[in-house]
Amino acid sequence: MKRLRVAGAALLLLGVPRGAPAAPPDRATPPASSAPAGGAAKSAPPAPAPQARPQARNLGGPGDYGLRERLLHSLSLDPDIKGIGLSLILVNGGAVFSGTVPTWTIKRRALVIAGTQVGIINVTDQMEIPRGSLKDEDIQKAITGLLADSKDALGLKDLRVGVDESVVTLEGTVPDFRTRVRTEEIAGTVLGATRIVNRLRPLTAPSGTDDASTRRAIGKFLSDFHEFLFAGDFTIKVKDGRATIGGFVPLYVARQQAINMVALVGGVREVVNEIEIDASIQMRKGVTVKELQ
Repeated sequence: MKRLRVAGAALLLLGVPRGAPAAPPDRATPPASSAPAGGAAKSAPPAPAPQARPQARNLGGPGDYGLRERLLHSLSLDPDIKGIGLSLILVNGGAVFSGTVPTWTIKRRALVIAGTQVGIINVTDQMEIPRGSLKDEDIQKAITGLLADSKDALGLKDLRVGVDESVVTLEGTVPDFRTRVRTEEIAGTVLGATRIVNRLRPLTAPSGTDDASTRRAIGKFLSDFHEFLFAGDFTIKVKDGRATIGGFVPLYVARQQAINMVALVGGVREVVNEIEIDASIQMRKGVTVKELQ
């Protein structure tokens, strides 16, 4: 699929200042001493110690400047993102995007680029997609046509496309998690689609019949390197269909994919995300899983 070329103003990616220097302390002037007429001079009470003004908070954090520069460079390499005028704030390892983007796919791409940067621990999306004057039925027709053209290549089965107030819902089955993502990206290129709700189920997603088998199914899914391409140390606990996932992954994007995959496992009705990001496991390969009772 050809990339959508977006014309726009020059790239505007604004970061948080690294913090102003501390203001100089107030200067305290001791009161003048006085002596009553005809009496001995009395010493003045000691002046209060100077109070320094609180130092301006460094919202960017000590390591955010270099991280922001790396992220800006990565974003500038994408021709569809470079010219659209996004705003980016980086606060203590968290990236916050705002501004207007033309399509869901370009929005998603910006979020993924941020999520693959070592050191980014959170990504917040405040971007907006204009709907324009397109009707829901026009958006649905365009997406259905695009996916019909790619149906055989993607292996889509029982595809259903719904649109309500420009929010698109995809349902059906796909061969694997990667195809699920690819299908969403194709649908998201249609102008006017402001959000994609992806309910496509990969045929590779396993199922459990009780808590113990669901726990094993989650571990099997996350350990499949064809599905989960990152390193990770996971703990898995399932109680009455409520899956609590802990442990460590090297990247924010890995954290999000792991949680999305767990939600697709049959028998899971709720997911509690307790995964932390630890870049030190970046160089290790494979996944370890510990099942908790």
